Amino acid sequence: MSNNYTRHVLASKKEQLTADYKTRNPNYKTHKGMDFIDDAGKCIIVAVADGTVESCRNDVIGVDHTYNTAGNYVRIKHPNGTYTRYLHLKTGSVCVKAGQTVKAGDKLGIMGETGDSYGVHLHFDVCVNGEYVDPLPYLTGAKGFGTSDHAPTPSAPADPADLRKGDKVALSKAPLYAASTSSKKANTVTGTYYIHSDGIINGRIRITTPKGCADCTGWVNAADCKVDKPSNPAPTQTAALKVGDKVRVRNGALTYSGTRLASWVYDAVFDVQQVGTSADKDYIVIGLNGQVTAGMRAADLSKV
Repeated sequence: MSNNYTRHVLASKKEQLTADYKTRNPNYKTHKGMDFIDDAGKCIIVAVADGTVESCRNDVIGVDHTYNTAGNYVRIKHPNGTYTRYLHLKTGSVCVKAGQTVKAGDKLGIMGETGDSYGVHLHFDVCVNGEYVDPLPYLTGAKGFGTSDHAPTPSAPADPADLRKGDKVALSKAPLYAASTSSKKANTVTGTYYIHSDGIINGRIRITTPKGCADCTGWVNAADCKVDKPSNPAPTQTAALKVGDKVRVRNGALTYSGTRLASWVYDAVFDVQQVGTSADKDYIVIGLNGQVTAGMRAADLSKV
């Protein structure tokens, strides 16, 4: 039971742990989150803290151990850049949409058994700077989400979702690595560099010296990158896009939060389902047949 939790992911506040986070789970060391069932018999899933729904899915039917492993889910971005996910929800039960603002305790859906699931349960995880971290301190209140109604939040590095190919970044004595998987520091770098390619791997990003250079300098931690945006950035396509427009996704583009897309996405034509939010006018929701596919940046979309 969750007697020591100050935040909850179940409306009943009676979470019963069935699979723990990897560091406390010797039989499942790759588990990125915590699995819960509801011992009170009330299976309503709620937001753990205030935030904005970054993406969700509601049309996965049944168990899928290969492709749609998250099943039906909700992913929320919180004020300090931390993300939470709620996986394996019941088909048709998700009651929020991408771009929607939610408060702690708001209903997201119903516990289910969709995706890579071996029984009805909720998988809950927390992602910081592209890395899945232990959710327990966030549930107990030891760590926060940047909301005023909960525990104080420690300062957080810049959101890695802001790092894009071609961006200029400032580094100060940042460790430099030969590969995203290397544990040995090759050097330290200070000065201005450019993001070589989209995507964060193992919390790191590739950098290069001259913009567009094919030869990379190396890999640095995404958290060490301070984005140096121009004071007058070029206008995006937001004003040209409206709900109902047909669009394609730029080849190689990532979602708004920096996650990868399936290869078929780049060949498909999507409907614009939402243009902008109160927090970001460049946030565009695209989808097919009334179902949300992803939240994207306007600059990564082109009208058909």
